[in-house]
Amino acid sequence: MARIRIQRLEKELLRILSSTINYKLRDKYLKFVTLTEIKLSNDMSHAKIYYSHLDQYPDEKIQQALTKSTGFLKKEIAYTKLMRVIPELSFRYDKVEEQARNIDEIFDRIKSENHKKEN
Repeated sequence: MARIRIQRLEKELLRILSSTINYKLRDKYLKFVTLTEIKLSNDMSHAKIYYSHLDQYPDEKIQQALTKSTGFLKKEIAYTKLMRVIPELSFRYDKVEEQARNIDEIFDRIKSENHKKEN
């Protein structure tokens, strides 16, 4: 029962934080950032926020901009009165897309090598 509540809160936090980053923050480094997933701890005191972005800016600059905006994001969570205790936010780059691209490249190489062997 508690895990279902946490999952609902994760989805709602994702919606709130995504809209805040896209529409209320004016940092140029956060223009093309997409939040992919939020994982709340069991006691809901910590939130790991996974993000991806277009390769326009370096990862370090985006990470710094997200860390700098943590206070504003926590204030937006508090404003919605979604949770009694606002979790500590930590941002992590989501490498899933990058890994998927690498796997696709490997499959393409294997396919081209097999095609060359057949000819």
